[in-house]
Amino acid sequence: MELLDIPGIGEKTVGTLVRHGITTPHELLTHYPRTYRAYLPRTTRSARVGEWVSLVGTLTLPVSHHGPHVTTQLSTFRDSSGTLTLRWFNSPFITRSVSPGSTYLVRGQFTIFGPALQIVNPGLTKVEPYYQAQEELLPIYTPIGSLKSGHLRAHVRATLKVYKPLDHLSLEIQNKYNLLDLPTTLRHIHFPPSRTVLEGAIRRLAFDELYHLQLESLEKSEHNQIKTEALHWNTGKLTSWLTSLPYIPTGAQTRVLNEILSDLIKPIAMHRLLAGEVGSGKTLVAAAAALASHLSLHQTLVMAPTQILAEQLFTSFHDLLGSSLKVSLITANTQGDPSADLVVGTQALLSPKHHFGKVGLVIVDEQHKFGVKQREYLSSLAPAPHVLMMTATPIPRTLAMTIFSSMAISRLDELPKNRLPIKTYLVEEEKRERAYTWIKNEAVSNHNQAFVVVPLIEEAEDDEGNSQKSLKLLESDLKKRLPGLTIDIMHGKMKEIEKTEHLRAFRDGITQILVATSMVEVGIDIPRANIMVIEDAERFGLAQLHQLRGRVGRGDKQGYCLLFSSSNTPRLAYFKSESNGEKLALYDLENRGPGELFGQSQHGFFSLHFASIYDSELLRQTHEAVRIH
Repeated sequence: MELLDIPGIGEKTVGTLVRHGITTPHELLTHYPRTYRAYLPRTTRSARVGEWVSLVGTLTLPVSHHGPHVTTQLSTFRDSSGTLTLRWFNSPFITRSVSPGSTYLVRGQFTIFGPALQIVNPGLTKVEPYYQAQEELLPIYTPIGSLKSGHLRAHVRATLKVYKPLDHLSLEIQNKYNLLDLPTTLRHIHFPPSRTVLEGAIRRLAFDELYHLQLESLEKSEHNQIKTEALHWNTGKLTSWLTSLPYIPTGAQTRVLNEILSDLIKPIAMHRLLAGEVGSGKTLVAAAAALASHLSLHQTLVMAPTQILAEQLFTSFHDLLGSSLKVSLITANTQGDPSADLVVGTQALLSPKHHFGKVGLVIVDEQHKFGVKQREYLSSLAPAPHVLMMTATPIPRTLAMTIFSSMAISRLDELPKNRLPIKTYLVEEEKRERAYTWIKNEAVSNHNQAFVVVPLIEEAEDDEGNSQKSLKLLESDLKKRLPGLTIDIMHGKMKEIEKTEHLRAFRDGITQILVATSMVEVGIDIPRANIMVIEDAERFGLAQLHQLRGRVGRGDKQGYCLLFSSSNTPRLAYFKSESNGEKLALYDLENRGPGELFGQSQHGFFSLHFASIYDSELLRQTHEAVRIH
């Protein structure tokens, strides 16, 4: 079935969908809601301002009031507990479609206008007089081009009526693990009749995500024992380099480096994951392994996900190894030397135009989605290189035993001695002014820089009117509060080259405050940025907050994390008191409400929407399921 076969989807809509990577009905159905709006059953007396509510009662006939630019239609709603105003704009048809005296289910946001309670542009459904309102969940989608959430809701509903997806899980697996079938799952994830039903759909999709990762792991483990050339080097030269460092490596760095070097001297290609908290010193360990490769007369390639991170790694490796070997940078915008001893780059490294020498080691930086293209490229190299992947995501034991069972894991579980614990503060609205005064003083007196992170880009992310601080509004507000400081903004909709320019200006100290979306959590290292301000902190997952907090206090300077939130929740209080990333992620998992989404979360190499890598029970089940034939 094609997209054009779906009722209501025409050529123009297909064009928009295809431009955004949706080419089939199945792909449209996997554009899942990013959240749900809950319409709560209330009365006019029990409803609270700001809530989205469902009320049952009667209406007076709406009357139009004509202004110079707009007409307003007003009606009075009445239920057993009181009255309120219903208000529409430019909707004259509503005066002809309401039956006074009939009972209606009224849905909308409960607001206040002057002294009066009101709902603006409510939805109306005629019901029986004794109808009882239930909680209703409305799916809210991330817009696709010009297709807003309401359009997508209509197209998804139409698709569900005419398209039946094939279920890749056998009935045996569905029954054994008490899973919904796929058609039911897709109906319930898009239009859940209740939170309990939604929870079942989330569980099935979480199972699917981890099941696919387990399958990939199983396939990799079959190809992991690849013969290669053992590396041999002058241990005296490597030891001399280590002792010449201006600091002594931590015990964890020494232990982990020995694990890696033990792999490199074997004739079997290394496949190792280096896991360590932000700031634990992964780059130093990787540099030592690269030097060993160089001393064995082999090249090292380092892959990073973005240009700014490639530049950052290039600088780090050059600072550590520049006197011992030649380091080069290759990106879409930088034509480096592919014959250098150590080549750092983005996906541009995979271009067939680059001819490398004898590659002994490939290092893959954290957050890099190491996909089919990269694996194919590595398998084309002969002899097979040793592979070291790096991640700042804490790797729990169950994950190590299942999805990562095909890899050796080295853990950097110790921070450098000079690293000061980051001070975390919860900032209530009334203390905002004082916080900004302190930030300005830090910027002026101590030459400190600050990140200010917000959850969303636009004031209304879609046509559902989700009001959150936009970057531009916040930038404007900060310029008024922090006169004399240079403030810049950066967001995910910018082109890669634009992001690089903004980050470069911040890194070089031209910008003092960088207002950004949560993309700054991904590996960015700005040594002079020691203040992290997070707006609407309650909207972030604790693991994500932990990654953001780890961006500051990178050297021997004190780092500060300021959580701005309108609600001082137990979650944020726990985050303030806990610095262990795995414990924070487990807290969110254990305290997740029924039908609550994690949101699109980046777990190191995984992009998961429904599952958590800390869900040990689901990891065990999927590990078992992929072995059922």
